[in-house]
Amino acid sequence: MAMIVNFYDKYRTKQLDFEQKTLNELSIPEIESVISDYFDPFFQVVSEGYHPIILDMCLDYAIEVYLLGASYGRHGYYGEDIQVIYMRSEKLFKRLTDDLFDFWTFWHTPDQIMIQGLYKACKDFLYYWWGEGLDNAIRLYRLKLH
Repeated sequence: MAMIVNFYDKYRTKQLDFEQKTLNELSIPEIESVISDYFDPFFQVVSEGYHPIILDMCLDYAIEVYLLGASYGRHGYYGEDIQVIYMRSEKLFKRLTDDLFDFWTFWHTPDQIMIQGLYKACKDFLYYWWGEGLDNAIRLYRLKLH
């Protein structure tokens, strides 16, 4: 008897295993600390009642882009330059940055100068976590844990 293998289920199982191993290295207090580093001036403009909602959304985006960076760890492990790796994920990274920026602008209407600072903060925040995910995945590949 031949066994029928569903390759999508196998791929999804491997992907979930990879994400679990990758996320073991991540701590929520660390993410919250980085969120306050990047977005403190913007939290002051938003009403106090919305802070937990915005914090949760920033946390979700940090995890998502962390996993995005980690998914390219194999390329870094084999010696590909970080800028080339970033170019591979740039389209999705830009979409995530735009989404986070749109989320922030939903909660308050900043002036023109603040818009530029907010977009830069969103991009820098996500790039930081993308790089952390990439570095962590490269380290796990070197330790033969992936």
